[in-house]
Amino acid sequence: AEDIAERLPGRRSILFAHGVEVVPIKTATLPPADHTNCYLVGDPDGEFIIVDPAVRMREDMEALATAVERHRGELKAILFTHSHGDHLADMSLLREAFDVPVWGSDYTAKSVPCQRVLTDGETLTLGRQNWTVLITPGHHPGHVCLFSEAGLVAGDMLAGIGTILIPPHTGDMNEYLLQLERLKALKPHLVFPSHGPVVAIPDRLIDHYLSHRRARHARVLEAVRNGASQLVKIAEEAYADTPDAHPGLAVDQTLSHLRALAADGTVCEENGTWRTN
Repeated sequence: AEDIAERLPGRRSILFAHGVEVVPIKTATLPPADHTNCYLVGDPDGEFIIVDPAVRMREDMEALATAVERHRGELKAILFTHSHGDHLADMSLLREAFDVPVWGSDYTAKSVPCQRVLTDGETLTLGRQNWTVLITPGHHPGHVCLFSEAGLVAGDMLAGIGTILIPPHTGDMNEYLLQLERLKALKPHLVFPSHGPVVAIPDRLIDHYLSHRRARHARVLEAVRNGASQLVKIAEEAYADTPDAHPGLAVDQTLSHLRALAADGTVCEENGTWRTN
C-alpha cells in the first residue's frame, strides 16, 4: 500500500498513459481553454523530461515540483514545443526548482536559450522509452511534437477543446494541413494535446480538422470569386455559416487562408485588395 501511495501522481497531476503524466498550468491562453498541459514524458522508473512547463505563478511551479518529486525516475531536461507565450515559462521562477538543460527547435532557441537544438526525426531515449522528434511547423515555426508507442504529444497541432488557430504572420495554413496529414499517417494510439483532455480517437479528430480547414479554405476562395475584395468583407462571407465566431478571430483566420491561397497562386493582393488570378 505504501508503494502504491508513493507512485500516485501529485494532487494536480493525472496519468494519461504509461510514461505520460500531465500537470495543468494556468496560462493566458485562448478560451475555452484556461490552462496549458505540462507533461512529464518518459520512463516512469527512469529518465524523463518536462514538456511545456509554462509556469508564471509560484503555486503552479510548486505543483509541478511536487509531481517531479513523486516521479521514480531522473529528470533529464525541459522541452518547449514552441515559443508561444502560453507554452514558455518564467525561466527565473522555473530555475528555482529545476536545474536541467532546455531543449527546443532552432526557432524556439531564438526566444529561450536551448542547450540542445532538436531536429526532425531524431530519437529521444528516455530510460526504456524512445520518443521520436517531429518538427511540425504550420501553427508556429519550429513547432515540436513527440511520438512513441504511447501516443503523440501534440503541442498546439491538435486540441482536446476548442480549435487551433493559425496566426497569419508566423503560421502557414498550407504547411499546417501537410503536417496534419503527416501526423494522421503515424496512426497515434492517443493524442496528448497542450489544451484540453487526452484525445482517445485521434483519426476522427484529425479528419475533422482537415475537412473543417479545407471547407473554410473553399469558402474564402468562393468569397473572393464572388467579388469580395476587402479582408473584413471576405471574412464576413467566409464565416456566414458560423455566426458565433469571434469577428476578430474570423478576420485573422481568413487572412491565414488568403495568404495560403496566394502562396498557391490562386489569389493575389495589392494595396489591401484581394482578387483571383
